[in-house]
Amino acid sequence: MAGSRTWGRQYLHGLRTAASGNALSFGFSIMITTTFGVVSSAYGQPSLPELFGFALTAVAAFSVLNVLVAMLLRGDEDYEPPSRVLLVATATDFLAVAAGIGAAVGVRFLVADTAAWLLAPCCAGVVYVLVQSVELTVGEREGG
Repeated sequence: MAGSRTWGRQYLHGLRTAASGNALSFGFSIMITTTFGVVSSAYGQPSLPELFGFALTAVAAFSVLNVLVAMLLRGDEDYEPPSRVLLVATATDFLAVAAGIGAAVGVRFLVADTAAWLLAPCCAGVVYVLVQSVELTVGEREGG
């Protein structure tokens, strides 16, 4: 029995690592896929340049935020949030996904055609990361 409990605890630790380690990427994948659906439902199949623009502006959202944060946190490179903080943040990941999709829907109604293909993924990505950051901050303040 003791061996099965040990294995069970190890499995739970592995499950926690797998779930929390992949949750941010999983949430972003869901959000960006839905963003594509939001824009394509309004403007149909994208042209090849619009498709490349969609992908590149989604990446740009993360790149710009990473550079900005790196500049603002110069000297704090060794910080890693406690696993409990990641657990709380990933458990509430649906908020970041919903906010990112909401941003995409807003862009879809405010701009048209190629501009929507470029702005929707960028805005959705930025909003997703900003809300995810709030979730991490709340997790750290509450239990980290």
